[in-house]
Amino acid sequence: MLRNIADEQFYGATQIVDLYHAREHYWNVAKGCFGQNKDKLYQWTEERRKELDNGRPEEVIDAINRCSSLPGYDKAICEREIGYFEKNRGRMRYAEFRKRCLFVGSGVLEAGCRTVVGQRLKQLGMHWTVRGANSIIALRCSILSNRWEDFWEHRAVAA
Repeated sequence: MLRNIADEQFYGATQIVDLYHAREHYWNVAKGCFGQNKDKLYQWTEERRKELDNGRPEEVIDAINRCSSLPGYDKAICEREIGYFEKNRGRMRYAEFRKRCLFVGSGVLEAGCRTVVGQRLKQLGMHWTVRGANSIIALRCSILSNRWEDFWEHRAVAA
């Protein structure tokens, strides 16, 4: 699981669920509970958007629970998405993260990966083995993050 890898590789780092990905989960509920009733669907999702943006996933969970009283609600979707929000609630404190000037979307990270990895590995005529690509990227990340000395200390301990 991604969270376990993050705990292992980046101990103590602040983990944040991508806000836009989290929004997809309450939209799943809305579609399963309100179907083609666009007015209800948009009203319900707008309320969830505000709750989530303000870092209150518990309110989203409560709203999903209330959907169980609706006629024709999709129990399986509701249960799955409640589990998702409960499991990740600590990583959905978006208002708190923004106050700390942290990014709540993955776009910045994805652009960084394209820049760091793409600019080095995808140049014209380059061919890499997985091992070679991993080694070059580790070096490039160490340089760009000003952790060159940390990289070599880690390598010496591992050897």
